Amino acid sequence: IGKPVIDYTFNQGIVTPTRLPKMANSAEFADYVNELQIKAGQGPRYTEEEIRKFADGSDPLNYPNTDWFGEVLKKATTQSRHNLNVRGGSEALRFSISGSFSNEGGIFKNGSLNFKTYTIRSNIDANVSKHIRIGLDINGGLDNGNYPAFSTSTTFQRLWQVPTVPVFYPNGLPSSGIENGQNPALMGTSATGNTNNRTQRFLTKATFDISLPWVEGLGVDGYFAYSNDVATSKIWQTPWTVYDYDKINDVYISRLGGGILKPQLTEEFSSGSSALTNLRLKFERRFGDHEINTFVAMEQQLNNSRSFSAFRKNFISFAIDELFAGSLVDQSTNGTRSESGRNNFFGRINYGFKDRYLLDFNFRYDGSSNFPKGKQYGFFPGISAAWRISREDFMADVKAVNELKVRASYGKMGNDAVAAFQHLALYTLGNQGYHFGFPSSFAQGLTVGVTPNANMTWEVLTSTNIGLDGSLWNNRLGFTVDFFRQDRSNILATRSQAVPVYTGLKLPNENIGVVNNKGVELTLSTAGNIGQVRYAVSGNMGYAKNKIIDIAEAENIPEWQRSEGHVIGATRYYRALGIFRTQNEVDNSPVYPGTKVGDLRYEDINGDNKIDAADMVRMDKINIPEITYGLNMSFSYKNLSLWANFAGQARVWQYYHQNARIAINALSEFIVNRYRPGSMDSRYPTLPTIEAGAGGEVNGQLSDFWLMNTSFVRLKTLELGYDLPASLLSKFRISSLRLFVNGNNLFTIDKLKIYDPENSNQSGGYYPQSKIYNLGVNLTF
Repeated sequence: IGKPVIDYTFNQGIVTPTRLPKMANSAEFADYVNELQIKAGQGPRYTEEEIRKFADGSDPLNYPNTDWFGEVLKKATTQSRHNLNVRGGSEALRFSISGSFSNEGGIFKNGSLNFKTYTIRSNIDANVSKHIRIGLDINGGLDNGNYPAFSTSTTFQRLWQVPTVPVFYPNGLPSSGIENGQNPALMGTSATGNTNNRTQRFLTKATFDISLPWVEGLGVDGYFAYSNDVATSKIWQTPWTVYDYDKINDVYISRLGGGILKPQLTEEFSSGSSALTNLRLKFERRFGDHEINTFVAMEQQLNNSRSFSAFRKNFISFAIDELFAGSLVDQSTNGTRSESGRNNFFGRINYGFKDRYLLDFNFRYDGSSNFPKGKQYGFFPGISAAWRISREDFMADVKAVNELKVRASYGKMGNDAVAAFQHLALYTLGNQGYHFGFPSSFAQGLTVGVTPNANMTWEVLTSTNIGLDGSLWNNRLGFTVDFFRQDRSNILATRSQAVPVYTGLKLPNENIGVVNNKGVELTLSTAGNIGQVRYAVSGNMGYAKNKIIDIAEAENIPEWQRSEGHVIGATRYYRALGIFRTQNEVDNSPVYPGTKVGDLRYEDINGDNKIDAADMVRMDKINIPEITYGLNMSFSYKNLSLWANFAGQARVWQYYHQNARIAINALSEFIVNRYRPGSMDSRYPTLPTIEAGAGGEVNGQLSDFWLMNTSFVRLKTLELGYDLPASLLSKFRISSLRLFVNGNNLFTIDKLKIYDPENSNQSGGYYPQSKIYNLGVNLTF
């Protein structure tokens, strides 16, 4: 309320990768290729002289030593953000209008990746009368992303190409890479075409609040919210030119890359809208020592979405990227539409006595279109209570305690975020292989989908919580501790683990699963002054572990392989006992078929003197941390301020498996420290050369040897700010001017080293996390 206030914020950022994988260099890789050739009964591919040339870089044309990550990726890119806000008004009418713009570049050299966002927001609140208030919020935005024709994940996978192939020849011509001319130095640029993704976002919300004058504390409020998002995607792929070098004739031979001969275009459109109506009758009043706050409400939500796509290939020109210019042969179209709805009734009764004893009862009666009639609604109650001990008379003389409250709660919530129409006999429509005429052709047909379950209904979450909040010594120490337990029941799952595979049955989802989750959360905080320095420190820690109680498993599954009793996502692994160093160890141990010296040694769990799938053990080592923690610290001295945020995780593992092959590079860590004949202290076994899994090599099997600890502590944010003196700014009619510099993901303490510990990609082929340095200004008139 008051004269309009104009606020502008700008920051310019520099973005660098937090950590990139260090690949084997050409000399290391050539040595490994020789080993693979010899094992295959062939002679070495490279001589010692050639390996020396790879190492010393004396002949970069014929013996390159290519760092694909260094050649293709920038050391840094930029991003910028602007935000402008105007706010003000009177008692009768208040407003806030803001707009923002951001621009983010990509990390590929000469890349076409560029992402821009535009957002505008308007909030207006008005007092129509003494008893009626209304509001209107409007939020619109546009995301405009330009990308290469190839996805970033595909391009990053090509960075694992062998280092003995150049990115560019010494004369500047691009090489053809390994296959299909997919040189990532070109795949990240507009040479391969372009992808444009645009999303238009619109959200509006109209609110009202009416206090009924004839009953004190009685009122009605509500809102209507409508959102609509429209997304379009245009993927224009064109062949590009790469070169092979003919060493014998000393000539460069051009060819097309990308696996296509002429341009092709895919266009996609999707839209989604949601309309939400909320009405509430409320009553809030105090009667002496008693306080009541209660309401009943209803809510209706309708969702609609639709999409379509079209594809044409063999365009006659690179210049016309519109569908009409494509070939009439081998074109395709597709489209979908969906509707869903919810109808909810809910309420609450909150009672307080002397601000000491607090009691709250709430309920929800929710209905969802995802379930069959008779099963669409679920009743989910909850109750909570609290005792503010610090308000008791006997605490009056306890000066050290400012606030002390104990609380407990119990409640149920329903989940309908499941696939719809599972209660109906579904069919799949498509090219099902009906053959007519000669030559035969496909025709549209129906195939039976999942078996229906007419009894499916809500999944249920039952939560129990006990907590303690406190503040001591004039708020110098604050704490909050929560012990919680969550039991999920009625989880939709199939009985597939209890039915033999040979039956061929395609079973429906049933409400049979039960999962338990429990843990503790703790927050400690302190704040105060040391001379003219103001400080505030807050730390938090959370521990949570879930366990599958029931998933309808077969009774004959060995105890060490059952899902029940383990965390969600627990996988079966062989237990690795080390690496076989001698033939005598191999001959006198149970082994996986094909085991040789240098391979992993696995534990014989069932004692049958052989290693097979029956020896795999389900382990609670997943990439979701059991322990998370954080630390916030802020300090200020006069006009200077410093803020830091640390975050971390513990008891978390990621499976990293590397298949090294003659045509694909691997991490230097794995290749350099692999087992070699006669090695007694190698860090890794003989590297697997084909995909892991059934039929894979010994060391390519799922084993806990490749499970790596991804615990870490990271400085997520560090910011230093300075507020210019008000006495100086007042001369220029400026209310405040703040300069700041900050950084994100500045350093990390972890044991992994080979990848960023927040990565969850098993092969490491991922767009890297960012380290960001920002310089900014905040100006208020």
